[in-house]
Amino acid sequence: MDLQADRLEDTEPADVVFDVIGGEILDRSAALVRPGGTLVTIAAPPTGTPVNGRAVFFVVEPDRARLADLAQRLRDGRLRPIVGEVHPLAEGPAAFAPGRRGIGRTIIRVVPVDAVEASAR
Repeated sequence: MDLQADRLEDTEPADVVFDVIGGEILDRSAALVRPGGTLVTIAAPPTGTPVNGRAVFFVVEPDRARLADLAQRLRDGRLRPIVGEVHPLAEGPAAFAPGRRGIGRTIIRVVPVDAVEASAR
């Protein structure tokens, strides 16, 4: 959403609202969450909870040692995430459509596979 071109209040309610700005925008974003939906922010702890919804706040701090440990656990097979489906970014909305069910995590690939392979060379 382009907050300079679009009015936040003109947006249809959403199942998930992901906020990276915080402050007033975060407070206004809570009104956009559908009943039963989720407000996720990485900017600041939510000051309020969406009506009939929930708010989630998390912070991820990069830590080279922890990432290396996770990568090693994946290689060793000690960490085995259950991946159900992998979709390109363009299919993201359909991958999380209401009523859709699956087993395992749904992964949204932001960078195409060929770009990842090319950068590894």
